[in-house]
Amino acid sequence: MGAVEFYAVTLGIFFCIDAIQALGFNLQFGVAGIINLAYILLVAVGAYATAVATVPPAPKGGFETYIGGLQLGFPWNLLFGVAVTAVFGCLLGVTALRRLRHDYLALALVALAQGGQIFASSDIHFLDGVTGMTNVTGPFASLSESNFDLAFLALSFGVLVVVYFIMGRLTGSPFGRALRAVRDDEIGVSALGKNTWKLRFAAFVIGAALAGLGGGLTVLYTGGWNPYAWLPTESAILLAAIVVGGRGRNAGAVLGALVIMVGATQASTYLPQIGTAQLLPALQTMIVGIVVLVFLWWRPQGILPERKEKFRPAQSPPVHKVEDKPVASVRADPA
Repeated sequence: MGAVEFYAVTLGIFFCIDAIQALGFNLQFGVAGIINLAYILLVAVGAYATAVATVPPAPKGGFETYIGGLQLGFPWNLLFGVAVTAVFGCLLGVTALRRLRHDYLALALVALAQGGQIFASSDIHFLDGVTGMTNVTGPFASLSESNFDLAFLALSFGVLVVVYFIMGRLTGSPFGRALRAVRDDEIGVSALGKNTWKLRFAAFVIGAALAGLGGGLTVLYTGGWNPYAWLPTESAILLAAIVVGGRGRNAGAVLGALVIMVGATQASTYLPQIGTAQLLPALQTMIVGIVVLVFLWWRPQGILPERKEKFRPAQSPPVHKVEDKPVASVRADPA
């Protein structure tokens, strides 16, 4: 496999993983209206959980110290990461989602993500501190490097297709319509007798599971994960992908992941070198911000706007004509 082919395959793998994460975030933010600026924290939980389920126990007296070490094979390690992230999402939903208003919820989740990153970096006995999890063996380890990349591309693309199909059925169902109603008018939905918290809670947990799926696939492909892989700006990039692609639409989330998370960030690597190499992440953030501002100004609905459902007008029931029948006259008894 040549350099160009390897670059294209790598971009394809990261696009599939980013699109899975974007679909989960679109369910939370685009469909249910949950402003979760700590979505990257859920991705990190899935990545760490998948890593500790894959690696062997930490050697005593060694340089690496971490919890877990279950040595599970594929796909059980990935499913373990998804399950742990879903449970973590349940805890967040019960504690923060139920009582906090949308704006306060966003601030609380940002603070929680920042605190989680500091904790993971500081405590070396939990997840090996700033070094993070390393030597995570992914599936198809017996294959050569080029064949491994092709096999992982097929795996990630297959997972993306399955997730896209499930999300399409979910958002097009009465449950998805109820979520959009809660997003547009939560008080009105409550007046109709619907439990809005349960609806938003379900969307939050499902989105968290997809975040864990994306994080698990990432760590299985890259072979490692550390606190620098989930900076707060990553959630902002996901938000930009939803805004550009089209809020509330699954195809828009996938297209936004392609434009923002793959296109805009990769395009910045071809810019002329300005200053030091450490300036590149800042340039990527600036490019993403400019693209979002352009869309918010000229096309706020995104590339693929959310479709408004149209229902057939109710048909009036058929009217049956009653035939007029002569009424028999009743004569009075002469007696």
